[in-house]
Amino acid sequence: MEDYIGGSSSSSDDDSAPAVIVPPPPNRHHIINEDEIIDLDAIDNHHRRRRRNNQPRRPMRSASSHPAIVDAIRGTGGIIDRVDRSRPALTIDRAAEEDAAAASAANVASGICDPNRVRNYKDMFRYASDLADGEPMNMRHEDDALLYCEERRKFLSNVLSTMSVNVHEEMNNSINILFDNNKQVDEHEFAFDVIGEYVDNIDYANDFEKLGGFHIFLPCIRSEHPTVRVKTCELIAKLVQHNPYCQEKFMENTNYIKALISMVENDLNDEVRIKALAAISSLIRENNNGFWQFIDLGGKDLIINALKAPIEKLKIKAVFIICSTSHMGNDVAEMYVDNGVVEIISSIIMGMEKNVDPSHHELILSTLHQLTRMSPARVKEICSSLEDFKPALTSLRDSYSNESNHQDDKDKILWLMESLTL
Repeated sequence: MEDYIGGSSSSSDDDSAPAVIVPPPPNRHHIINEDEIIDLDAIDNHHRRRRRNNQPRRPMRSASSHPAIVDAIRGTGGIIDRVDRSRPALTIDRAAEEDAAAASAANVASGICDPNRVRNYKDMFRYASDLADGEPMNMRHEDDALLYCEERRKFLSNVLSTMSVNVHEEMNNSINILFDNNKQVDEHEFAFDVIGEYVDNIDYANDFEKLGGFHIFLPCIRSEHPTVRVKTCELIAKLVQHNPYCQEKFMENTNYIKALISMVENDLNDEVRIKALAAISSLIRENNNGFWQFIDLGGKDLIINALKAPIEKLKIKAVFIICSTSHMGNDVAEMYVDNGVVEIISSIIMGMEKNVDPSHHELILSTLHQLTRMSPARVKEICSSLEDFKPALTSLRDSYSNESNHQDDKDKILWLMESLTL
């Protein structure tokens, strides 16, 4: 009868004698007295459960590429290395397994670490704290426990503490930088990037407003540097998109929306104009009150002029606003129809085969599709009066290949031709 631990073995000529458990070799750093009894069955059961339950675990969130964290977790002598060295391969006699079944539960209750219970860095730290040289603390003598290296515990504690960030302090410092006119442009840009990392979270976006962050908008919009104006528009778009609280707070000061409208109409930098219109789009989508307030401040003419602009990206932003707001009510759709939007969209479609990037075709067709659904009689009347519209739709449909990525576009064209009886 033989029992193996990490490649070592012992044998007995008398099968009736109890199984002899030979300690692991010295190079595993296990400190076990000859008279100390260890329940290897509990450990083996744990490994067999791991093999049997081959379910994927919830992935642990990455701790970035911080070298100290990587070394603490994956380096030689690190957490994972010590965990791996605490799992020697064992072969246990079947009779010994049955005899130790009751003792297994007792050992689990006594606190032997279960790596399956590690779910985050705090759990891993607690698990690592119970290990020294690859062995659970409760498997060593008190004298050996006193030899445990406190420097390792302190090191892990310090590494974990560096992973926490005071978000409010970070945002407040960035706001102060943006208020400081003596700072360089790259410092302002970096401050925007820091804030942008956090405000994708709706709670932090609301906290940004409560910290007084909205007060940076007007000074930054008036900046002489285009990159600062672009960053301001991008930040506004992040803050207000699908965020009723920030949308309401932004619209409370009409100077903000007026400044964005002025940027779209008058800024000399095309990218600034595009980003400003994108910020307006984020503000008014799914925001009925904000939409009509924007229209009252001249938003209708802004959209029409953007549709006619020679800048394709600006034109596409305007099309997107129409497509995403026309479903908000028949009054919205009728406003677009009354102000010539159907004619403009139809003219874009007629030249779309040659003049518009194919990636935008679906959006433009969807916009006319949406207006047709909301106001079928008016749109049908307008499109029927356009002499070249039907041939243009037919030519556009035929220009698409039979590949599946064009199927949606072809289906929309077919639907339009049937609905408009072209």
